[in-house]
Amino acid sequence: MKQKTKNILAAASSLLIVSLVGVTLAYFGAKDDEPNMVGIGEDKIKVTETFTQPNQEQVFKYRKLVKIQNTGSVPCYVRVRLEFSNSDVQNVASFSAENQNDTDSEPADSTFKSAQIHTGNNYYINNLPEGWVYVWDENIQDPDVTHGYYYYKNAVPSGESTNALISWIKMNYEDTGDIQAHDVYVYAESVQTVDPNTGTEYTDWKDAWHSFSGTD
Repeated sequence: MKQKTKNILAAASSLLIVSLVGVTLAYFGAKDDEPNMVGIGEDKIKVTETFTQPNQEQVFKYRKLVKIQNTGSVPCYVRVRLEFSNSDVQNVASFSAENQNDTDSEPADSTFKSAQIHTGNNYYINNLPEGWVYVWDENIQDPDVTHGYYYYKNAVPSGESTNALISWIKMNYEDTGDIQAHDVYVYAESVQTVDPNTGTEYTDWKDAWHSFSGTD
């Protein structure tokens, strides 16, 4: 039986929004949970986040800078799932990867793309930052990868991180009464760049994930 190793970890940024009676603006509270990590051998990863509370605006933005760091001693490939606890919230959410290194400046509205999973230039999965690609049901004809993940195409060396997958989230509510509490979950997985049984080095991210999944 082929020995396979993979790390799985998850982080959640919770956005708790409570409307106050008689007040036109909502009260925003936020909690950014520490990621839980499970590592096997020397293949280890960590979700790193910068999370800030949103402004009290009808259409508001908040910073959620998401990177995956290789904390192990061997290079690895990484894939990520981003999920909203509420599908209605995802329908009004949009992502931007701009201003990654500037913690004070909000990106321009034109840089945000819808968080929904659809074809077209208006959706974030088709406008990802360098190094990232999204695989979903409509292009799963490629048997080497599993759908529903953001894949980082480059091997991540030990001690280094991926480019940011997202850096800001914008909620496009029409009215403050539409605001809903929600969580944004980040699930990350990694696989080594070398087959532990044969010593073969994978030069392509698809080959590494294909080997892990055991597809023929």
